[in-house]
Amino acid sequence: MESVKLNKTNSLSLSGGAKAAVVARAAGRAAFDLQGLEGRTLFAWSYWPTYLGFDKIATNYPWLNGGAGSVAVIDKGIDYYHPQLNGNQANGTVSPSVVNVWDYKDNDNTPFPNTSEDVDPSNAHGTGVAGLLKAKPYNTQVSGVTYYNQGLLQSPDTKLYNLRTNSANSQNTIKSALEWVLANHAQYNIVAVNLTDFIGSFTTPSAYATVAAQLKAAGIFITTPVANEWLNPDFPKFQIGNPGKDPSVFAVGGIVQGGAIRAQTQRGAGLDLLAPAEKVTLPYYVFKTNTHNIVNNAGEGNSWGNTYVTAAAVLIKQIDPTATPDQVMQILKDAGTPTLDTNPPNGTVGNVYYSALDAYAAVNLAYQRRDDVYDQGSGGSDDLAHAGLIALNGSNDGGISNLKLLTHDVDYYKFTAASNEDYDLKVNYSGPTAYPTAELLDADGIVVANITSGGITRRLSPGDYYVRVASDVTLEGTYSVTVGEDAPTPPPPGAPGKDGTFNGLAYDSAGALHWAWFDGATNQLKYAKRTGNTWSAVQVVDPAANTGTFMSMALDNTGKPGVAYYDEANTDLKYARFNGSAWQIETVDSSLTTGYYPSLKYAANGAPAIAFYYKSSGDLKFATKAGGSWAVGTIDSKGDVGRYPSLALNEATGRWGVAYEKTTTGDFRVAEQNPSGTWSITVVDATKYGGGFTSMQYVDGRAAFSYYDAFNADLKFARWTGTKWLAQAVAAKNSQGLYTNLFFDPGNDNLPVIYYFNKTANTAMVARGGAGGGWSFEVVASGGGRQLSVALDPDEFETFAYSDDASGDLFVAQPA
Repeated sequence: MESVKLNKTNSLSLSGGAKAAVVARAAGRAAFDLQGLEGRTLFAWSYWPTYLGFDKIATNYPWLNGGAGSVAVIDKGIDYYHPQLNGNQANGTVSPSVVNVWDYKDNDNTPFPNTSEDVDPSNAHGTGVAGLLKAKPYNTQVSGVTYYNQGLLQSPDTKLYNLRTNSANSQNTIKSALEWVLANHAQYNIVAVNLTDFIGSFTTPSAYATVAAQLKAAGIFITTPVANEWLNPDFPKFQIGNPGKDPSVFAVGGIVQGGAIRAQTQRGAGLDLLAPAEKVTLPYYVFKTNTHNIVNNAGEGNSWGNTYVTAAAVLIKQIDPTATPDQVMQILKDAGTPTLDTNPPNGTVGNVYYSALDAYAAVNLAYQRRDDVYDQGSGGSDDLAHAGLIALNGSNDGGISNLKLLTHDVDYYKFTAASNEDYDLKVNYSGPTAYPTAELLDADGIVVANITSGGITRRLSPGDYYVRVASDVTLEGTYSVTVGEDAPTPPPPGAPGKDGTFNGLAYDSAGALHWAWFDGATNQLKYAKRTGNTWSAVQVVDPAANTGTFMSMALDNTGKPGVAYYDEANTDLKYARFNGSAWQIETVDSSLTTGYYPSLKYAANGAPAIAFYYKSSGDLKFATKAGGSWAVGTIDSKGDVGRYPSLALNEATGRWGVAYEKTTTGDFRVAEQNPSGTWSITVVDATKYGGGFTSMQYVDGRAAFSYYDAFNADLKFARWTGTKWLAQAVAAKNSQGLYTNLFFDPGNDNLPVIYYFNKTANTAMVARGGAGGGWSFEVVASGGGRQLSVALDPDEFETFAYSDDASGDLFVAQPA
C-alpha cells in the first residue's frame, strides 16, 4: 500500500461550512450502471465535461493533464481499491493515484471509507471526488446513448493525498489535515486542497483560519462546497459559514443542467463560483454492499462542482505554477458564465450574478493573462503573423526582456537584418527549468539554426528573421532575446588563425573541427582543434622556418589530421600526420623544386594520396604511400602543366581523379585513373589563360569541378554527364571565382554548392545550384574572402574560413 507516514507530533485539523450530501436516490439507483472495463469505444464526452469544455481542453491542450501538481483530498476517505482508480481489492492492489496519509477517525494510515463512519451513501463521498479527479477512461449509457468519461487530471504524476476526517471532531481534524499539507506540500508538490466539511462552523475565526491563511500564502488553492441546505425550512436562506466563509478558502455552489443556480445552493457573501451539482456521472462506491459502481447521470450535490473547480485550478497551476490562489480564482471568475441569482438573500437590491465555471475559457484566459506583454491580445506571439518585434538600432543591436514561457507555449519574435553581417543571437535564460528549445527561422519560417544556451553567431543576408522559443514545461522565471551585429574580432597573438593565410578545415565524426594554417608572421605551419566552442592550444606542425605554404589538410579514416605542404627552405614536398600525441613529419618528394599546390586526400583504407605540381619541369605528379614508403609518379608532363590540382576519390570505383590547369595552353583538364593505374586525360575547358583555383568532387560516380576562368574573370563549373563534359559560367559579372570550394549538398538532393571569392566586391560568396539548373547567390563575408576553405559538420551544416583584409587574420564563420 502506498502511504505517507505522518509525524504524530503534527496535530492536523479540518474546517467546514458545507453539508455536501451526495444523494443516490431510489429513483436514481436504476441509473447505477457497472461498465465493463474491456473493449470500450470512445464516444462523445458526457454532459458536464462537454458543457465545461474539458473535452476541448483534451483535444486542443493534450498536455494539460495536471502535470506534477497533486491534490490533498480532505474528506471521508477514498476507496483506494476502486477499479476505476486502477485498484483491485481482490489482490490488494492500491490505486497508484492515491497516497494514503492519515485516518483521523480510526487513527491509522489507511483512510478507507468503512463502517466506522456514518452509515449512509455520503460515506463514499471521497471516492466520488477521487473518481472525478483521477478515474481512468470509462463509458456510460444515458437513454441508450453511450458517452465517454475520464478523470479530469490524467497525468500519472498527479497524486491524490488521502486524509480522512472525524465527524465527531471535524474542525480540529480538518485543522490537523491542513497542517499536514502545509508541512508537506513542497515535498509532494501539492497545489490544491479539495476540502469537504460535513459539519461546518460559524465560529470566527475558524479553528483552522491561521493554517488556511498560511497555505494560501504558500500558493495552495483551497476549495470547499457550500452547504446544500438553502431550502432547509428550519434555516431558510441560511448564511454561508466556515469553511466557505474563511477568506483563505474558496466556496463553490452548484448549477443544474442548463446553467441555472441549483436551488439548494447557499448564496450571498463568500460564494465564489458555481459548477455542476446535478446529474453528475462519476465512479462511486455503494457502501452497504462494498461493491464498485458508476453513478450514471445521477450524482447530486455541490461537492461535485467543487471537484470540477479543483481540477480546473490544477490545470491553471500547470500552465503557470507562480499564479497565486487569488489570481487563479480571478481567471476562473472572469472566464466564467455570468449566472443570475433568481432567489437571492432577503433584502438584496438589484440583480445579483455569480460566475459559473467554463474550464476551456479559463485555460485560454490563463495562457493569455499569465503570459508576458507580447502574448496579450488576439493571436499573442504564438505564430509568425503575431511575432513580437525586436527593433534593431543603427548598430544592428536590439533585444526584448522580461519574457515568460508557459507550458507547451510557443513564442515568436521578429527582427530585420539590414545588411550582410554576422549576428550574435541569444536566448538568455538561467533559471532552474531546463533550457527551452530555441531556433532561428528565415522569413518563410524554415529553421536556419538551433540557438544553444551559449548563443550562436550566424551570417545573415538582408531580410526578416524569427526567433522561436518553446518548452514542454513552464519556465520558472523570465527570459530575454538579444540580437546584435557581431563585428569580427581579430584573434589575439597565438590564437587560431592569427596572421593566417593558406589553410584547410575538416570535421571529424564527433563534430570536432580541425584547422591547419600557415602563419605568415612566424612562417610556420600551425594547427588547432575546436570541440564545441572551445579551441585547443595552437600546435606547431613543423618547427622548421618557411614551411607550410601551399598546404592541404584532410582527416584519415580514424579522424586524425594529416597535412601536405611545401617546404620553401628545402623546396620539397612534405607530409605530416598527427598520431594522437605528436606530429610525424616525412619528406614525400625532394626532386629539385617540387610540392607546389598539393592536394591531399585519403583512400578508404586510410592510405594518403597527394597530387602536386613539380615546378622544376612543370609536371603534374601523384604520390601514394603503401606500407612505409612513398611512390611518386607523373600524371601529365607535356608543357607547363599541373598547377592548382584538386584530387578526389571516385568512391564508385575506388580510383582517383584530378582536375588541374595546363598553363601552356590555358586549359582546364581532368585526369582519371584507369584500372591498370595509368591515367586518361581530358581537356574540359580551353579558357586561353587558365586561372586555377580548382575544386573537384565526385557525386554518384561522376566527376565535377569548380574553377576560375582568368580570361573572362568568371566562376565556372564543369561536370561529366555520363556521355560528355558540360562547362558553364556560374558568376560572370565583374571579377569573381577565385579560391573555389565545391561540394554537393547531401541534405538538398546533392545539388552543387560553390564557395568562392568575389574580387570586385571583396566578399566571400556562396553559389547554390538549383534543381532546374540555375544558381542562387549569397554574400557570406564582407571585407575579405581570400584563402577560403569550407567544411561540413556531421549534421551537414557549413563552416568556412577566410582572410579578413582589415586585420590580416583568418576568421572562422558559418553562413545563415
